[in-house]
Amino acid sequence: MNYKKYEAAVHYSEDDQIFWGEVVNISSPTTILFEAENAKDLEREFHQSIDAYLDICQQKGKEPKKPMSGKFLLRINPQKHAKLSARVLSENTSINQWVSEAIDERLESTH
Repeated sequence: MNYKKYEAAVHYSEDDQIFWGEVVNISSPTTILFEAENAKDLEREFHQSIDAYLDICQQKGKEPKKPMSGKFLLRINPQKHAKLSARVLSENTSINQWVSEAIDERLESTH
Protein backbone atom coordinates (compact mmCIF):
# COMPACT_ATOMS: atom_id res chain seq x y z
CA MET A 1 0.00 0.00 0.00
CA ASN A 2 1.15 3.53 -0.73
CA TYR A 3 0.03 6.86 0.70
CA LYS A 4 1.81 10.21 0.44
CA LYS A 5 4.87 8.32 -0.87
CA TYR A 6 5.02 6.14 2.26
CA GLU A 7 4.92 2.41 1.55
CA ALA A 8 3.53 -0.25 3.85
CA ALA A 9 3.95 -4.00 3.98
CA VAL A 10 0.81 -5.89 4.97
CA HIS A 11 0.77 -9.01 7.14
CA TYR A 12 -1.86 -11.31 8.61
CA SER A 13 -1.82 -12.66 12.14
CA GLU A 14 -3.63 -16.00 12.31
CA ASP A 15 -3.49 -15.99 16.11
CA ASP A 16 -5.14 -12.58 16.42
CA GLN A 17 -7.11 -12.84 13.16
CA ILE A 18 -6.15 -9.34 12.13
CA PHE A 19 -4.30 -7.69 9.31
CA TRP A 20 -1.45 -5.45 10.32
CA GLY A 21 0.92 -3.24 8.47
CA GLU A 22 4.17 -1.41 8.88
CA VAL A 23 5.72 1.45 6.96
CA VAL A 24 8.82 0.04 5.32
CA ASN A 25 10.43 2.97 3.54
CA ILE A 26 11.53 5.21 6.39
CA SER A 27 14.68 4.78 8.40
CA SER A 28 14.95 3.59 12.00
CA PRO A 29 14.24 4.29 14.75
CA THR A 30 10.89 5.55 13.46
CA THR A 31 8.29 2.79 13.32
CA ILE A 32 4.75 3.23 12.07
CA LEU A 33 2.42 0.26 12.66
CA PHE A 34 -1.33 -0.13 12.16
CA GLU A 35 -3.93 -2.90 12.22
CA ALA A 36 -7.52 -3.72 11.26
CA GLU A 37 -9.87 -6.64 10.76
CA ASN A 38 -10.32 -6.15 7.00
CA ALA A 39 -8.56 -4.65 3.99
CA LYS A 40 -10.75 -1.55 3.72
CA ASP A 41 -10.23 -0.64 7.37
CA LEU A 42 -6.52 -1.46 7.12
CA GLU A 43 -6.09 1.07 4.33
CA ARG A 44 -7.96 3.70 6.37
CA GLU A 45 -5.78 2.96 9.41
CA PHE A 46 -2.66 3.26 7.25
CA HIS A 47 -3.73 6.70 6.01
CA GLN A 48 -4.63 7.83 9.53
CA SER A 49 -1.28 6.61 10.88
CA ILE A 50 0.66 8.54 8.25
CA ASP A 51 -1.43 11.68 8.80
CA ALA A 52 -0.94 11.37 12.59
CA TYR A 53 2.83 10.94 12.13
CA LEU A 54 3.02 14.04 9.94
CA ASP A 55 0.87 16.03 12.40
CA ILE A 56 3.02 15.01 15.38
CA CYS A 57 6.19 16.00 13.52
CA GLN A 58 4.67 19.38 12.68
CA GLN A 59 3.51 19.96 16.28
CA LYS A 60 7.00 19.15 17.58
CA GLY A 61 8.66 21.28 14.91
CA LYS A 62 10.53 18.26 13.55
CA GLU A 63 11.03 17.40 9.91
CA PRO A 64 9.29 14.08 9.15
CA LYS A 65 11.45 11.36 7.70
CA LYS A 66 11.08 11.34 3.96
CA PRO A 67 10.07 8.07 2.37
CA MET A 68 12.73 6.22 0.44
CA SER A 69 11.69 4.10 -2.51
CA GLY A 70 14.62 1.69 -2.39
CA LYS A 71 13.77 0.78 -5.94
CA PHE A 72 15.41 1.34 -9.26
CA LEU A 73 15.06 -0.29 -12.64
CA LEU A 74 18.07 -2.09 -14.04
CA ARG A 75 18.13 -3.15 -17.66
CA ILE A 76 20.68 -5.74 -18.76
CA ASN A 77 20.81 -8.00 -21.77
CA PRO A 78 19.00 -11.36 -21.48
CA GLN A 79 22.24 -13.37 -21.49
CA LYS A 80 23.58 -11.48 -18.48
CA HIS A 81 20.21 -11.88 -16.76
CA ALA A 82 20.35 -15.65 -17.31
CA LYS A 83 23.94 -15.87 -16.02
CA LEU A 84 23.03 -13.78 -12.99
CA SER A 85 20.00 -15.96 -12.23
CA ALA A 86 22.15 -19.09 -12.36
CA ARG A 87 24.83 -17.49 -10.19
CA VAL A 88 22.49 -16.37 -7.41
CA LEU A 89 20.80 -19.76 -7.43
CA SER A 90 24.16 -21.47 -6.97
CA GLU A 91 25.03 -19.05 -4.15
CA ASN A 92 21.64 -19.52 -2.47
CA THR A 93 20.87 -15.81 -2.51
CA SER A 94 18.58 -13.45 -4.41
CA ILE A 95 19.24 -11.14 -7.32
CA ASN A 96 18.40 -8.16 -5.10
CA GLN A 97 20.87 -9.24 -2.42
CA TRP A 98 23.59 -10.02 -4.95
CA VAL A 99 23.22 -6.69 -6.74
CA SER A 100 23.06 -4.80 -3.45
CA GLU A 101 26.31 -6.41 -2.30
CA ALA A 102 27.94 -5.66 -5.66
CA ILE A 103 26.92 -2.01 -5.33
CA ASP A 104 28.34 -1.89 -1.80
CA GLU A 105 31.65 -3.34 -2.99
CA ARG A 106 31.87 -0.87 -5.87
CA LEU A 107 31.00 2.13 -3.68
CA GLU A 108 33.63 1.14 -1.14
CA SER A 109 36.30 0.65 -3.80
CA THR A 110 35.88 4.17 -5.21
CA HIS A 111 37.08 5.85 -2.01
